[in-house]
Amino acid sequence: MRFYADRPQRRRRQLLADVLGPLWCAGMIAAGLAVRHSIRSRTRPAMLIESTAGTLADALADTAESIARVPLVGDALAESLQRAADAAGRLSASGASTTASIERAGDVIGLVVIVLALAAAAYVWVRPRVLWYRAASDARAVLGFPDRDDLLSARALATVRLPRIGGGLVSGWRAGDTAAVQALARAELDRLGLDYPAELSPSLSPEGHAPDGHGAPTSRSAS
Repeated sequence: MRFYADRPQRRRRQLLADVLGPLWCAGMIAAGLAVRHSIRSRTRPAMLIESTAGTLADALADTAESIARVPLVGDALAESLQRAADAAGRLSASGASTTASIERAGDVIGLVVIVLALAAAAYVWVRPRVLWYRAASDARAVLGFPDRDDLLSARALATVRLPRIGGGLVSGWRAGDTAAVQALARAELDRLGLDYPAELSPSLSPEGHAPDGHGAPTSRSAS
């Protein structure tokens, strides 16, 4: 299994993408975790309210219980203190709810950052690499077929950039001209960054200059 192109220029781009892709993913995961931590750190005021109000509610409740034993006025004072304790308890619960909401927001926003970053990496890095690998594997598989040139030239008509297949190549391909068919086959191999088989290397490449045995890339794909 060959995961990289034969041509040095395309292979360098693929290697660079395979280095930068994981670095991007790791960096964005770290960024997402940093965002999560930053948002969750904002819970300190709410936690302080929760703790203080809870302590106050407990103290007021204990005091109300003690004052209730005082003759004559004890019940009235205890009732007032109990209402204050209930209010402090509600304030403590509100602080706890605010803390939980902030923590959930941090978790969700951090996760969204990570998911979006990984989705971008999948579209910009992984998807082109997978598409290139499938196309290159197919092209390499047919290099030993008797109708190799016909298959590659037919694929070139659908994949190679239009300026590359102009200049009479299409009409020549329709007429079954061997030179046109081979030129299109070479164009498809150029697009994928694959070397020409020896019997497919012409004295002149489709651009009209002597090839170096490795052809020239004709696609700007990042794969």
